[in-house]
Amino acid sequence: MPAINKIHITGFKAFPNDFELELEGKHLLMYGENGSGKSSIYYALHCIFQAPFKSDAGKKYFDIESEQHLKNIYNLEAESRIWIDFEGHHPFIYQIDKHGYNTTLMDGTHPLPANINGCFINHQFLFHFFNFRNSQNINLFPVFIKDILSFCKDEKTGLHIGEMYDDITSSIIKTGKRIDPVYISNIEYFNNSVKNVVENINIYASDIYNKYFRDNENFELQIRLRYDSNLDKPTEDPNEYWLKYDRVIEYTKENGILKEHASSYKKLNEPFIGLEISELQPNGSFRKITKPHTYFNEAKLTAIALSIRFALLNLDKPADGRFLALDDMLISLDMSNRAKVVNFLLEISDKYKIYLFTHDKMFFEYFKHKTKKNIGEWVYKEIYMNDDKTPYIRNSEDYLGQAEHFIKQHEYEVAGNFLRKAAELLCKNFLPVKWQLSTDYSRLDLNGLIQNCKRYAEESGLIDITIFEELDSFRKFILNPASHDSYDVIKYRYEVEECLFTLKSFQAIEVDSFLEYGTKLSFELKTPLPNIEKYKFEIILCDDFRVIKQPDAEPVISKGMINYRVIKNEIPGNIQSANTTIKKFYDVNYSKSDKSRSPDYLNSIIELRTEEPIGSFIL
Repeated sequence: MPAINKIHITGFKAFPNDFELELEGKHLLMYGENGSGKSSIYYALHCIFQAPFKSDAGKKYFDIESEQHLKNIYNLEAESRIWIDFEGHHPFIYQIDKHGYNTTLMDGTHPLPANINGCFINHQFLFHFFNFRNSQNINLFPVFIKDILSFCKDEKTGLHIGEMYDDITSSIIKTGKRIDPVYISNIEYFNNSVKNVVENINIYASDIYNKYFRDNENFELQIRLRYDSNLDKPTEDPNEYWLKYDRVIEYTKENGILKEHASSYKKLNEPFIGLEISELQPNGSFRKITKPHTYFNEAKLTAIALSIRFALLNLDKPADGRFLALDDMLISLDMSNRAKVVNFLLEISDKYKIYLFTHDKMFFEYFKHKTKKNIGEWVYKEIYMNDDKTPYIRNSEDYLGQAEHFIKQHEYEVAGNFLRKAAELLCKNFLPVKWQLSTDYSRLDLNGLIQNCKRYAEESGLIDITIFEELDSFRKFILNPASHDSYDVIKYRYEVEECLFTLKSFQAIEVDSFLEYGTKLSFELKTPLPNIEKYKFEIILCDDFRVIKQPDAEPVISKGMINYRVIKNEIPGNIQSANTTIKKFYDVNYSKSDKSRSPDYLNSIIELRTEEPIGSFIL
């Protein structure tokens, strides 16, 4: 399904300079302390997806003269912009800057992929759901118009319902002294569109709450939204009505009876979306909760709000470009209630990409643990603020990223510990299992691993083994946790940074599997004149051969055990063994031949099952 590959931000909120976040089309789980920039990434996504529906195409977010500008305060002169890259599309198609949203590259239409649809939820969204005084009735229309209807698209007109509302409220269209009938028709169409959204929510919200978020010991709830016309509004609740251009109705109480009075002037009213909650009773009947915000605790109110928002998710059709962006939306819940939301999100993660941001490290680790079965589908990031007020990101699972983070935090001892862990892990990834063991089959320590890495690299034919020699020099100091006390901090930081650079170079060496154990290979050679003899070499791989790729160098196949026999003039010889590289074995025999074959062993040696040269198996 279409998904975001990169998010690029410059001069926006927490990002004074160029910042890039790579997602590789995967789900994102990001931890960041307050003020680190995680919410700025959330708002960058929100900005680029809402800007096309704004009258100014989002220019105000980048105008320092505007009260709503979101430029970074540490770099107001930056050429602020946001762009996102969707699976190979040219990134600048999806851009917003001081000129507003880019709508010029695809015939003036919104150039986002047609099926991309975002759902944004943060703690403010949930707070506004129930932020009402005890004396008030709940009106969810302000929440809907800001955070829900802007992302609900009407298939007939191609407009989002939030766009319809902005068009209607921007100016009243008259024909002479009378209201234009088309304008009244647009209001009616808008009301019916909102009514459809409300009815869709009413179909699914109760089931979502009772299935995913209800505690077993609690009663089931019926969740129902109301968006009523003035014709059927109940007299006991004068707030519930839809958008209408009419005389203003005022209400007074006379002798305890509510009476309405029409004023002489007309205007558009503020629509009202009401909320009704009914609770199942032991006798099987439902009791209406007239003011849920005064009856339920915060955890249950949050669950109700999420059930209403999630009721609009399209979970029936195959996944396309839909995503959920969620920023600290569960900060008021305990872990048991958070776990319910996590289980729901993971269950729908095949239908929606999830971009989840949190400042709670314990929750971050919990969510990461829950995704371990599908770890390849997730990107785990942590974001922090540098001393110069610029955010930086590290991979949560990466020891080198953690070492780099602690260097920036001036925690050099901690950084050295992560460098040691990284060195051990890189050595183990580089070496076959038998090279990680001593002669008595015990696990080698870091010194033994580094020495074997040097020998394995050299014997496998790597031309440049400088990295392994540098790593060995760092072993006695940086990678030895008992040897730090006699060094001053300045020198220690320099050495730690140098060790980090070496390990990053080590990390850049790719090690891939080659052909399977037992694979049969062969090649043929002839001796030179005057005594021409034909030799056929049959080889069976008997070891863990690997392809080693250093940056800017030709790949090599590692050293290992082979069984082979030589067929001289069609007479088979005995089976022999050798611990060597395939290249060296070929080169030694090629040097005795008439040189009529290619000197390149990758083209000359054939894998017998496929009859392809072994070079074709190196990706």
